[in-house]
Amino acid sequence: MAEKVSKTSLEMGSSAEKPPVPGNAPYVPVKPTSSNGNPMVNPASAAIPGSTGNPASSPENPTSDPQRNPPTVDSPTRKFSKKIETLAANPKHRGAFFTEDASTKDLALATAKYKDVKVYWLVDPQTDLIYDAKFFSYGGPTSVALGEMLCTLAKGMKVESATAITVSQLEKLLRDEADVPATAAPVEEAFGSLPHLLENVKEVYTSAKALALATIAMKASSDGKPRRSSFEALTEADTAWLAKPKDEQLKIIETIMDKDVRPGLNMDGGDLHIRDLEDGQRLMIKWQGACGGCASSTGATLSYIEDSLRRQVFGGMQIIAVEE
Repeated sequence: MAEKVSKTSLEMGSSAEKPPVPGNAPYVPVKPTSSNGNPMVNPASAAIPGSTGNPASSPENPTSDPQRNPPTVDSPTRKFSKKIETLAANPKHRGAFFTEDASTKDLALATAKYKDVKVYWLVDPQTDLIYDAKFFSYGGPTSVALGEMLCTLAKGMKVESATAITVSQLEKLLRDEADVPATAAPVEEAFGSLPHLLENVKEVYTSAKALALATIAMKASSDGKPRRSSFEALTEADTAWLAKPKDEQLKIIETIMDKDVRPGLNMDGGDLHIRDLEDGQRLMIKWQGACGGCASSTGATLSYIEDSLRRQVFGGMQIIAVEE
């Protein structure tokens, strides 16, 4: 599978200045002003006929080089880019994997934590390809966005490449505009936990891989069957699922719901109705009966349904509860 990010090295840009007081107004870079409130004028360019006094209007002025002096988020009222706010509000990879998730698929489970972010990677030990990734964070929007973006990038990559993702690469992917930093805080402060997190998961994977390979070897010796690459087999299974007609996919899902999910819901006076299935991987459901007002319907129950479908039909299945 093709890797999701270019391996071209990206230089770390200059840190953005931290605003004096964060708040909630529109996220816009503000031009620096002098003490009297007027825009600051570059003396070198002010004397040039036809110049506006803006350093960027003078090609001879080295301060116009965006690589040397990138624009900063100087708004005293907003802390993050819209991308960060969107990812933090609707993370698609939040969750966890457990030993059973890995062992039933002949995968290695690599989990690592640093400060307020913990990652879970399911990795094919025979190829080092990351089949799936989840994260958990009890931090703020920046930490959640970091975990979400890292999981998105890591899936399909080799562990060696995924653990080489840099702060600069990740931060630039979280920008709204190419030349405007993603956070008002300095890059090293906002995403400084990334290198430590990746170093931890890289170290953990070494032992997880050895255990997974030993387990695979034991299974092969007991049944006499050679084991294919887990990533290859699982990817083929996912591809086969996505190739099925929608009505056939829904029929399979309804069968699993009737067998594994609805009996438990019905015992508590609840049920669910499948509203739609988008692209074979986003299942829209509507809670019915007692489930409509149950707190666990948005937590443990939803996670259980999602995990069941991921194990039995499609590894990337997402369950979304809708009101209408």
